[in-house]
Amino acid sequence: MSEHKHELSEQDHELLQEASFAHREAAHHFNLAAKHHLLAAEADEKDDVTGAAHHAYIAYGHALHATMFAEEAACEEVAADMDDEDHGHPEHTDHKH
Repeated sequence: MSEHKHELSEQDHELLQEASFAHREAAHHFNLAAKHHLLAAEADEKDDVTGAAHHAYIAYGHALHATMFAEEAACEEVAADMDDEDHGHPEHTDHKH
């Protein structure tokens, strides 16, 4: 196995920082969506139609935001990988460095 150390370009580093932010935002919104889905379920079990609808709507909005951030994170990761000067080399594609 190669001892090649991979140096990130400044642009790659910025893309990965943006990806990190997007991953964290996606996780945050997925967490909030789950919270509101649970609250909607509790309201539904209590026959609180208004509360269930309210929490379901909020959950849906958070799920949309989470998906948007998840897509952004994936695109940033791909962009950083594609810009990488080592892209396609065996030492790079095993992602062990």
